[in-house]
Amino acid sequence: MRTKKDLPDARSCKIDASLLLVNERIKRLKERIVALFAQNKETRTLREDAAREGNIISVFDSVLTRTLGIEANTLSRDIIVVQAYYFHVLEDIIVNGFWFGGEKYISFTASAGQIRTKKTVFIKAQILEQHQQSLMCGLSIGRINAQGGININKYLAYLALCNSATDEWDGFDIDRAIVVDDMRTEVASVVDFIDENTYEITRQKMNIPINHTDGCGMILPGKQKKSMMIRLPWIKGLLVPFPFDKFIREQNRRQPAQRYGTVTDIYGKQYHLIDDKIEIILTKSQFKLWKYYSSWEEYKTYYKQYKCQAGVCNEEDEYFTDANMSYQTLQTLTDMTDEELNTLCSDTISKIIRIGTDKNTMLKVLGVVKANRNKNFFQQALDIYPELLNDTYSREILKDVKKKLVREARAGKIGVNSSYTFICPDLYAFSEYLVLGRKAPAGLLQNGEVYCALYKDQNKLDCLRSPHLYREHAVRSNVVDKEKSRWFVTDGLYTSVHDPISKILMFDVDGDKSLVCADDTIIRAAERNMHDIVPLYYNMANAEEELITNHNIYKGLTTAYTGGNIGIISNNISKIWNSEAMNLDVIKWLCMENNFTIDYAKTLYKPVRPKEIDQMIREYTKLKLPHFYLYAKDKTAQDVEKPNRSVVNRLEQLIPNPRLNFKAANLGSFDYTLLMSGKPPGLNEAIIDKYTELDRKKRFMSIAPKDGETTSDDLQAYARIRNEILTINEDKYFVVDVLVEYLYQHKKSSHKTTLWSCFGDIIVENLRKHIKEGTIQCELCGKRMERVSRNQKMCPECAVKADREKAKQRMRKKRQFDS
Repeated sequence: MRTKKDLPDARSCKIDASLLLVNERIKRLKERIVALFAQNKETRTLREDAAREGNIISVFDSVLTRTLGIEANTLSRDIIVVQAYYFHVLEDIIVNGFWFGGEKYISFTASAGQIRTKKTVFIKAQILEQHQQSLMCGLSIGRINAQGGININKYLAYLALCNSATDEWDGFDIDRAIVVDDMRTEVASVVDFIDENTYEITRQKMNIPINHTDGCGMILPGKQKKSMMIRLPWIKGLLVPFPFDKFIREQNRRQPAQRYGTVTDIYGKQYHLIDDKIEIILTKSQFKLWKYYSSWEEYKTYYKQYKCQAGVCNEEDEYFTDANMSYQTLQTLTDMTDEELNTLCSDTISKIIRIGTDKNTMLKVLGVVKANRNKNFFQQALDIYPELLNDTYSREILKDVKKKLVREARAGKIGVNSSYTFICPDLYAFSEYLVLGRKAPAGLLQNGEVYCALYKDQNKLDCLRSPHLYREHAVRSNVVDKEKSRWFVTDGLYTSVHDPISKILMFDVDGDKSLVCADDTIIRAAERNMHDIVPLYYNMANAEEELITNHNIYKGLTTAYTGGNIGIISNNISKIWNSEAMNLDVIKWLCMENNFTIDYAKTLYKPVRPKEIDQMIREYTKLKLPHFYLYAKDKTAQDVEKPNRSVVNRLEQLIPNPRLNFKAANLGSFDYTLLMSGKPPGLNEAIIDKYTELDRKKRFMSIAPKDGETTSDDLQAYARIRNEILTINEDKYFVVDVLVEYLYQHKKSSHKTTLWSCFGDIIVENLRKHIKEGTIQCELCGKRMERVSRNQKMCPECAVKADREKAKQRMRKKRQFDS
C-alpha cells in the first residue's frame, strides 16, 4: 500500500492544502459548539437514544452493586458513567446534575482509573439518598465540611472504594477489629537529593522517614491463610496473616511480669489483643477518613446501624507461574552482552518455536494452567479435553497467540524465572513496635535482606516493581530459615525495616506487588548496573483540604484531567535509556517530575525547570521514540528512531518469527460430537440463519477480547446474541447441538468465537458429561485411556515402546563405556 510519502510532490501538496482547509473548518465548528454550550441555562437532559447497546457497559460485582441490589447479568439505570469531551458540558452536569428517563442524576465519584480516562460516575439522586449512609458509613458532606473539608480528589478516590471489584467478606466481624498507629521509623541511607527549585543533585547521607506499614494491617492466620486486599467504607489496603497472638504469648513466657498484649488505638482507647479477642489489626494509613469520626466505636456503630459491607479482592495466588520482564526493567541494564541476552531469551524463543509442535506449550500459551483461576469457557474445555487442540479454531487462535508473543518479546516482554507477589513489611518488627513499645524495632530481617518462601533455595533475588523508570533493581539476599518461617506465613516478599528499599522501588504496602526475579543472568547484570546507584529523594508537596462542593469537584476533576499525564514523561525517560548518549542526571530530574505529576491533582504543584535544565532535558526529549516502540506501542516507522545497540532494540533481531507447522504427535483424536448433549440433531435452518446474521453483525458491536483471553464470555453483547438466538428455540442444548454440528462438521469453520462466547457454558457441561473422570491422554500418542495407576502416563503400547527405547539407550551407553 502506497503512503503519502510515495506520492508526487504536487499531489502531496494538494492533499496537505485540502487537509488544512478541513481542519480549519472543524476548528470553527467546534468553536461555535463551545459558544452554544455557554448559552445553556437549564439542567441538561440525556437523550433516551443514548442508552443504546453500544453504550451499555459491564461492571464487576462490588459493594456498590450489592448495596444497590443490582443483580448479575441485568441492565441497571441506577448508575451512569459519563466520559468527558467538553469541559463546559461536564461542568454543567456536575454542578447541576442531569435528567434521564424522568430521573435526576448527580455526580457520585471517580476512581483514579476513571480519572485517567476522563470518566465520572453519576447516580440517581433518590437512590443515593436511600443508600448514602451505608456507602459513607454515617458520614455526610456537611459533617466533613464542618471539620474543614478534605482534598477533593482524595475524597472521590476514597468514596470510589465501594465501586472496586470485590467479593463479599463472609464472616467479617467488625467487633474483632481495631485501628492502631502505623510503624514509622527513620532509616539512614545515602541518597541523591534533588532540590525541586534549582534541580541541583547532591549526594548525601540522611535519615529518611519511612512508614513501613503504609496501607498494611495484620490478621490472625486462623482467620485467613493468605494475604488479601480489603475494601470497607473509607478503609482500604492489604491484610497479611501474622500470628500476633503467638508473639504475645511467647513474649509473656520470656518476661511474665510485663503481661504484654495491651495496645492503644488511634483514638486513645486501650485493648488487650488476646483478652478482647482481636483478630484484625488495621493501621491508621488504611483508615482514610479516621479523623472525621470521634472514635472507632462510632465508626463500628454506624457500620452496623447502616448495614455497611466489607469486600475482599486480589487474594494471594494459590499457584505462581513464571512472569515476564518488561522493557522498562530491561532497558536500565544498559551493559548486557549479546551472550547474556541470548541466555535470557532462550526460554521465550523455545516457547515461540514449540507452539505448533508441543501440546504442553500450546496449552500454556492459551492460559490452560493451574495458576489461571478464572479460565473462560474455551480454556475450561481445553483443560477437560485437550484433543480440542486439533480443531481449526484452536489453531487459528494459536497463530494469533504466536504473533502476539513475537511482538511482545521484541518489545521486551521476556519470560524469566520470576513471579509477582505482594510486598509485605516485617510484621515481627511491627509487633515489637506495637506490643513491646520499641520505637526502633529489630525485626527479623537486616538491611539488604528479604524473605520470600517462593524462592527458598535462591540466595539472591532481584526485587522489581512497575513503573520502573530510574535504575530500580533492588538485589537482596533472600534469607529463608526455620525461625522466620514461623512468623512469615505467606508467599509474599517481606522487607526489612532497616532497608530503604521502599524508596528505591517507590512502593507502599497496601497491595503493591513486586516482580521477584530469581534469574541468575538478570541478577548478575542488575548488580553491575546498580553499582553507585542510590535512592532518589526530594521534598514532595502536601495536598490542601477544601470544602466539598460541586464546583470544587469539577475543579478537582479537570485539574486531574489536564495536569496528570505521566505517559509522556515515561516515554521521554525511555528515549534517554535507549539513546546513544545516556544521561543519568536527566533521568533523575524526569523521575522527580513524574512523581510530582502523579500528585498534581491533589497538590496543584509542579516544579518549574530552571532555563538551562530545561534546555538540557529538551535535547533528549526531542528524540523520536525508541525503535522497539514499533512492537511495544504499535508505532509506525516514522514515529521511532532507527535501531541501535540498546538492550531492548537488539531483541528485534534475536526473537524469531517462524511459520507455524502443527506437528504435535500427542494431541489425540478430536471427536466434535463430545461437545454436544446427544446425537447430532441435524441442521436447523432457522437457528443457523439467525446465528449467521448475528455473527456478521457483531463487528459493529465493539466486541474485543480481554487481554490474555481467547473469548469474551462475559460481554453483554454476547449475552444479547445468545438471548436472541434462543428466541428461535428456547432449548439451549438443542441450539448448541445444531450449531456444533453446523460449525464443526458441515462448515468446518475456523472462526467460532461467537459460539464459545455465547454457549461455552453448555459446551463445557457437555464435555464434563462425556469425558469420564479418571481418564487421561497418553503422553506419547495422545490416545485417551483409563488410568489404572497413579503414576501412569502412557498407554500400554507406548509404554512398551518407551521401555525398548530406554533399553537401547542403556546398551549404547554401555558400548561407548566399554570402548
